[in-house]
Amino acid sequence: MHRVLVVEHHPLVLSALADLVVEEPGLELSGIAGSAREAISLAHHMQPDVVLIDVDEPSWKARLVRLIGELLPSARIVRLTAVSDPQMECLESPTNNPSVLKTAVPDLLRSISE
Repeated sequence: MHRVLVVEHHPLVLSALADLVVEEPGLELSGIAGSAREAISLAHHMQPDVVLIDVDEPSWKARLVRLIGELLPSARIVRLTAVSDPQMECLESPTNNPSVLKTAVPDLLRSISE
């Protein structure tokens, strides 16, 4: 069973992502966070295996991904985005933290649970 933390600034998207995690066999929702502070606290206390982080929130971008990565060095961190511009992706995405379009999250979750 993989424990998943979802970090998303928009409440409706956060709820939808959490529902997708709950519905996927083999995954357990370890927490949801709507702010960077909540995300860091939950990551510290819940020690999830996977962290889905919305990187479309400008104040979170690389800093939150880096902080969570330092806190959870063995966790799989996935950057979620609504932007599909490959040029921006090359500039902003560290190679060890892949970016996934939010529309592809169901496929991502299935691949994690297998």
